[in-house]
Amino acid sequence: MNVKRPLQLILCAAIVAGWPMLAAAAPQLRSPIIVEGPNLTLGHIFEDAGSAADVRVGPSPEPGERTVIRPGHLARFAKQHGLSWTPGPAVNAVVIRRSSTRLAAQDVEATLRQALRDAGARGHFDVELRTRNLDVALPLDSAFELDVERLSYDQESGRFTASLRVAGEDFATKEIALDGTAHSVLEVPVTTRSIAKGEIIDETDVAWVEIRGRDVGRQTATELAQIVGQEAKRRIRSDTPVRVIDVWAPRLVRKGSLVNIIVETRYMVLQTSGQAAEDGALGDVVRVMNLKSRRTLQGIVSANGEISIPHNGAYQSTAAN
Repeated sequence: MNVKRPLQLILCAAIVAGWPMLAAAAPQLRSPIIVEGPNLTLGHIFEDAGSAADVRVGPSPEPGERTVIRPGHLARFAKQHGLSWTPGPAVNAVVIRRSSTRLAAQDVEATLRQALRDAGARGHFDVELRTRNLDVALPLDSAFELDVERLSYDQESGRFTASLRVAGEDFATKEIALDGTAHSVLEVPVTTRSIAKGEIIDETDVAWVEIRGRDVGRQTATELAQIVGQEAKRRIRSDTPVRVIDVWAPRLVRKGSLVNIIVETRYMVLQTSGQAAEDGALGDVVRVMNLKSRRTLQGIVSANGEISIPHNGAYQSTAAN
C-alpha cells in the first residue's frame, strides 16, 4: 500500500489551510503612528510586531514634532529583526509624530514673578510679555524645570529682558528670550452692576479689582468710603473704576421740589412753604423761594429735607412773611 501520496495530500492541505493565518501574522503599518516617549520602537510602527516590538529604531521626534522614515530603509531594518514587511505602492513615506502638551502661561508667569521679586520688584504687579514664541511643546506626563537666567530689570520703568530655560530628561533643553514689563497694580472699587443716575451705591454693589497704576487717574476712587452711601451723579457702568466726580452725597432736596422753610429763634420757630431752586445734600447751602413773598433766600439743608434759614433780621422777617 502506498502511504506517501495520502501523507503528501494531508501536508498540502494543512499548508493551504494555514496560509491565511501566516498572511494575517505579517506586520501591519500603524496609522497614525504616534509616540509618547523618547524612544521609537518597531512596536510603535507596526501592529503584530511580536518579539521585535521592543526593538529600538532610534530616538523619537521632539515633543509636538514629526520625523519621516523612508519605506525602503524601514523594510530592511524590520527584516534584520525578523519582520517581513513590504511597503505598498501607496506608501511613499512613514511619518512618526510625538504627542505633547503645551507649556502653561501661568507656569511661566509664576517663575518670572519670583525672579522679578528677587531682582527688586515690590508690591502688586502684573507681567506683560512681548515675547511671541512661548508656544513650547513638552512631553506628556514628564517632569520639567523652569529657570529664569540673565535677567535685566529696570525698577523705574518696569522693563525687563531675560532668558527662560526649559529642561527635562525626555526632551532637548529649550531656551526662550523674554522681553516685557512689570506693571505696578492697585486695587480699586468698581460697581458690580450698572448704577443709574440718582441711585445710592450700597456696599453690596461694590467689588475690588486690580488695575495698572498708570490707568488710575487723579479722580479714580481708591477707597470704599468714597463711593458707598453716595449718590450717582450720572450713570455708572459696571466693572469700571468709579471717579469721585461721578458721585456725591445723597440729595435730600431736589430742584423744584416743595420744602419747609424753618427759622428758629430763641423765642419761637417760624415755618413757611418754599420751593427749592437747586439740589442739595445734608449741610449744603441752597437757594429756596418763599412761596408767599416770592423772594429767594439761602438756607441750609437739614437731615429731614427741610431748609433752615440762619437767624437774622432780614431772613426772619422774610420767612415770617
